[in-house]
This record gives sequence, C-alpha cells and structure tokens, in this order.
Amino acid sequence: MIQNKIPARENWIDLAKFVSIFLVVLFHTNPHLDGYVFDFLQVLRMPAFFLIAGLLFNIDKWTRFSNFFKHRFKRLIIPYFWFYLIFYALWLFVGRDMVGESELAISPLVPAKEFILGKPNVVLGPYWFITCLFSMQIVFYFLKKYLKSSVLIIIISIIGYLALVAINLTDLPWCIDKALQYMPFYAYANILRAHMQTTWPKRRLIVLLLSIITVVILYVNHQRVSSTYLHHILYIIAGFCVMPIYIDGCKYVSNKLEVTNLSRWIRHVGDNNIITLALQNYIIGFIKIVGIATLGVNLLTTNHYTLNVLIALATISISMGVSFFINRYSPFIIGKSVRLSDRKPKEISS
Repeated sequence: MIQNKIPARENWIDLAKFVSIFLVVLFHTNPHLDGYVFDFLQVLRMPAFFLIAGLLFNIDKWTRFSNFFKHRFKRLIIPYFWFYLIFYALWLFVGRDMVGESELAISPLVPAKEFILGKPNVVLGPYWFITCLFSMQIVFYFLKKYLKSSVLIIIISIIGYLALVAINLTDLPWCIDKALQYMPFYAYANILRAHMQTTWPKRRLIVLLLSIITVVILYVNHQRVSSTYLHHILYIIAGFCVMPIYIDGCKYVSNKLEVTNLSRWIRHVGDNNIITLALQNYIIGFIKIVGIATLGVNLLTTNHYTLNVLIALATISISMGVSFFINRYSPFIIGKSVRLSDRKPKEISS
C-alpha cells in the first residue's frame, strides 16, 4: 500500500539536506572539477536541493492558501529580510572599502533595488535560491490545488521550462525565471513522495538501469549535443534519473549511521541550511584572506580538489557555530520564536 506522506523525521532526509548544501558550498570554491564528474555534480547540485523541498511539500496540510503563504513567508522571507539587512549594512560601511574600487563604483541604491526585486546579487548572491523557492512554492501550490493529475503538472512544468529557454527570458523579479527552470524537479520530487515507503520489486536493478541511463546522457550531452533545446531536455531527463539514485544512496548511508555526534551534526546542518546559504561566500572569502596572510597562498586557486572539500566542510562547520548562537539568542532572524534552549530533545528515527 502506498503511503501519501513521509514520516515526521527520516534520517535520510537530514543526510540529503547535508549533501545538498555541501555540493552548493563546494561549487563556490575554486577551481571546479572538470569533465563528467562536474557534469554529474551539476545535474545533482541544484535539482537535489529542490528535490528535498518537493518531497516535503504536502498540500493536505494547508486548507487555506493564506496559511500556506504565512508559513512560507515566515520561513523564507523573514530570514531573507534579516540577513540582507545585516550584510547590506556590513557592505555599506565596511565591505566596499575593503574590496576597493570595483565595489565603491556600485551605488548604495543598487542593493536596495535588488532586495525589492528579490535578486540579491551584490550583498547576498546565494539567496537567489530563497526567493526562487518562495516563488516556486506559490506557483506550485495553485498547480497542485487545481490540477489533480501529477503527470499533467510535470508536463506543464517541462513546457514552462522549455518555453523559458525558447524566448530566452531571464532576470525576472523574484527569480521567477529560475523558479520555472527548476519547477520540473520540484514537481517530480513531489510525485516521488507517494512512493517513499514502497518497496519496488527488483529495486537494485532499477537503480542500476537509471545509473547507466544517466552516464549515457551525460556522455552524449558532453560530447555530441549542440542543440540548446536537446541539451536542456537531456538535463531534465538526467535529473529525473539521478533523483531515485540519490534518495536510495542517502537511505543506504543513513541506515549505516548510528546515533552519534556525526549524525547529530548532519541533522543540525540540514536544519540550518538557510544560514549556511547566507554565510558561505563570506566565510570562503575569509578563508581566502587568512590563507594569503598566513601562508602566502590563495587556497581557492590551487588544483588540489581535496582542499576544496576541506574548505567546504570548514565553511559549513563555521556557519553551524554561528547558527547555534542565532538559534539560541536571536531565532527571529530565521523566522523562529522558540529558542534552542527551550526545545525538548528529539529522538532520531531509526
């Protein structure tokens, strides 16, 4: 029997959140991996982020749109407001002078305009994801409410994606263009949620087949494809193939993890991705400055990819230290009203 909801707390979801934010942070370290490894990570990186959001969306929880809107506003737009305010002030009074001429040439009104338009490029670039997710979830709510067929929603999402490519529509307010771009993955993930508790026959064979299809698509896309439309179609298909593999992989690893400090840290990272998104570029920049000052080397321009991984993990760890203080002393920044110290300990599901 298919269950229509995911249990309240699943370890593999925490792990999936952790892997997603790790890939996002890793992408912002340089240099990037080349070839098929980079192509695979590209197919997984942002679609995986929207995968988790799509899996957790359950319209049955929201009898009224106003309640859904308030919830998403609180969890997404309030952090967007506070982090933007903080980093805009730092940029205005400190950051511009530190960076120099290139930043001083930017009018102070430009970031303010970007904030209103939901396109925070200058002071909080990674938060395009927040405004994109907010726009996407509002659109998807109405699609889910008025279109009963999940397959039809997928088809409409793909058509919207390809139409966006056809007319080359970019840079829309509140990242609506990016919301349409990633909507197919969000919609597809929401279909998968109904099958999370289902044991498929010959599951390993299916995952192996999807893996082979993904590798073939990446090879063809990398070597043979010149058509823009075909490139995007193959990207969508590869993303769809990767998602079940990603879910099964996270489930397998999470089942092997015992209740340890590592599993608790992974959960904490997953719960505070929104803080890592806000801080990552600044922490990476700080690591770059420290490396130059102490070692005389820009750690972000070496060809040692192991170092990139270590920098990404260090960035996440530092942001988790900040997240502890935010949760305890100023939870309003992330749209929460209950302090961390007031919470009862939660058991980790087995």
